[in-house]
Amino acid sequence: MSATTVALDVACGGVSTAVVSAVLNPTDVIKTRRQIVGFSGASPLDMARAVARADGLKGLWLPGLQATVLRELLYSGCTKGLYPYARDAVAGEEDASLAQRALAAALTGFGGSLCANAVDVVKVKQFDSGSNRSVVAAMRDVARAEGVVRGLLVRGVSASAPRGAAIAIGEVTTYDYAKSRLARHPAFARDEEGAEPFSLHIVTSVITGVVATTVAAPFDTIKSRVMARGGNAWTALRSLVAREGAAALLAGWWPAYCRLAPHAILTFPLLEQLRRLAGLENF
Repeated sequence: MSATTVALDVACGGVSTAVVSAVLNPTDVIKTRRQIVGFSGASPLDMARAVARADGLKGLWLPGLQATVLRELLYSGCTKGLYPYARDAVAGEEDASLAQRALAAALTGFGGSLCANAVDVVKVKQFDSGSNRSVVAAMRDVARAEGVVRGLLVRGVSASAPRGAAIAIGEVTTYDYAKSRLARHPAFARDEEGAEPFSLHIVTSVITGVVATTVAAPFDTIKSRVMARGGNAWTALRSLVAREGAAALLAGWWPAYCRLAPHAILTFPLLEQLRRLAGLENF
């Protein structure tokens, strides 16, 4: 394992997700606002229409766009790029079990969230306010008002790190495990050159989108509220459930699914193709 190979792994993981996240940024904007407003707020479609009427399509696409791209380069670069190494380290020479794959994903997802937390704070704040200022300028504002550590490095980390671990398990582990099982079926057999069929990547990605959305929804809701409003994950959880009921933990599930399902369907096949072009093995 060379440093160049690891760098390529991280780059493929980050770039594949950043490209797709930029395209789907409007769904992330609506999802986050829905989570912050609350379960009893306007429907996702109503919110999208209101933003579009007020600011046009740029009001849906531009807020937090720079932060979205940078966040995915950091978080997904770690999560998807370092996952194969974590999985192999945990499993050793044997084929990794589901539990071992989940542990590897949790470790890389947790670490990726810590690396990207400051950018994530900016992204959520810009989604909430509709701002599209540069990430550097936004970070400077937060640092002046709340300090670098309190305002950026640790704000919401009690929610973002567990969320990062959970979504990595729901996304990366599901994709890896489901693909390994589906690949045994004759319909998804490798071709004469040993390449995996594109259909295998698509079917696995569809399964991944459903699982990842459901697993991540409660963590995502708490993370959005803490990063936008302050406080910690436990306080936000108690307040949310007490005022709006347990169903509020799934606030934003539908717009999250509308983002994560196509996100997974686009990201993982793109990741596989980037890895192939870079001379790396299949994910």
